[in-house]
Amino acid sequence: MRRRLSSGLEIEEIQRHLDELLKLLAAPAQTAETSFSPAVDLRESDERYVVLANVPAVPAAELVVTLRQRELRIAGRKLPEGAPSAHRRCHHMERGFGAFSVEVLLPGPVRPEASTAVLAAGVLEISLPKLTERRDCLHTIAVTTEEP
Repeated sequence: MRRRLSSGLEIEEIQRHLDELLKLLAAPAQTAETSFSPAVDLRESDERYVVLANVPAVPAAELVVTLRQRELRIAGRKLPEGAPSAHRRCHHMERGFGAFSVEVLLPGPVRPEASTAVLAAGVLEISLPKLTERRDCLHTIAVTTEEP
């Protein structure tokens, strides 16, 4: 095993770099916007798929739910609460805000016309009734004859 001995000058230089880094991290951010991405659950019962998305403080008017085949998309915008001003400063911010979009691939086909989306207590619940698959079903087609 080899060890390198130092006179202490390298340690002083590292300390100076760390001090500069800490000053940069402690400086106020140029922009207050932080990212927001809702947590999403996908559940399945015999009759339907249920998607639950945590969207606290997002008004229903800011939510758009779309469905294309088996791809469900939840998009919206969480507005900032109490944005900093000349009289107020934010010293620490972890709760994000801003535009977001989440895509969920459903395990099977659904009936879009019977689907619902309800926002209550910061949770968006999307209920998607299953469409009975017809690909594996055997259909008999009657054969007729054409009379000359």
